Amino acid sequence: MTKDVLYASLRQYFRETLDKYGIYDKTVRVGAGLRDEDFPKELGPEVKIIAEYEGATGECSTSFPDRFQGTLAEVLEFDIENDPRKRSVFIAVLNAVMNKWELSDDCVSCADTDKQRCAERIAAHYKRSNGNVKVMVGGYQPHIVKTLAENFKIRVLDLDPEHIGKTYDGVTIEDGTEAFSDAVWWADVILCTGSAITNGTIVDYMNMPKDIMFYGTTIAGSARILQLRRQCPCSGN
Repeated sequence: MTKDVLYASLRQYFRETLDKYGIYDKTVRVGAGLRDEDFPKELGPEVKIIAEYEGATGECSTSFPDRFQGTLAEVLEFDIENDPRKRSVFIAVLNAVMNKWELSDDCVSCADTDKQRCAERIAAHYKRSNGNVKVMVGGYQPHIVKTLAENFKIRVLDLDPEHIGKTYDGVTIEDGTEAFSDAVWWADVILCTGSAITNGTIVDYMNMPKDIMFYGTTIAGSARILQLRRQCPCSGN
């Protein structure tokens, strides 16, 4: 699947949902509370943006955050194929709409106090399902990396220059572009951050014959639409 086909599929689902519930003119707010310094000039640390729609929320972790307030019809017209900031807003809004109409589960991140429990449950999944495997992790998440490193052989890839080359819990973070092919070949299973849906790298993972699973709330709605396996054991609505 190409990026164009991927985002066209999400847009079509969003269009059909707006049509089904007659909500084109409903308003949504995204990025409330973001400060000017939260908008990076280049690829770097991710920022979480939150869409608020009729009492429901949707999240998107992205290196390209943006603000928006307007109608769902306006969001539908965003150039999500080419504009990463509009894409990030779209993903957050998609999650909020699917959360509101109960079209997706577990759209809201767990509390910080639950992140270790989340990591332990993900590790337990691999122990039950796959046993002694080599795990490639796409996207550095401290609790997940620490817990998996205690139980499996792992390699961790990331795109954030602040993490690449640094060692955490005995694991050196590799460049997600340069090391991708070698790490994929090496791994038995892959655990990838759901924010890959916002930066477009998700298509690299979808097109491979590997046991792959995504984690996080960013991909909550998209995983349901695209029928992707997702683990986010401590999230909620």
